[in-house]
Amino acid sequence: MAWYNINSQDKVTAETLEKPNTARCIFCSRERPVHTIQKIYFSDFEMNEGPMCKECHHEHAKKAIAS
Repeated sequence: MAWYNINSQDKVTAETLEKPNTARCIFCSRERPVHTIQKIYFSDFEMNEGPMCKECHHEHAKKAIAS
């Protein structure tokens, strides 16, 4: 099958055609496509785990710089 044939039953084609996973972001509380699942640690005993949208992940991500 050719790459442009969307009627194929290939696994790659199925992954490409599925809708993005959306959920409520734990940072901005908006319904957006999920980038990853993150944990927020408030203290040693309090922790919140939930989905994080792409925009918040980009905003809060830190670049590793070798020194």
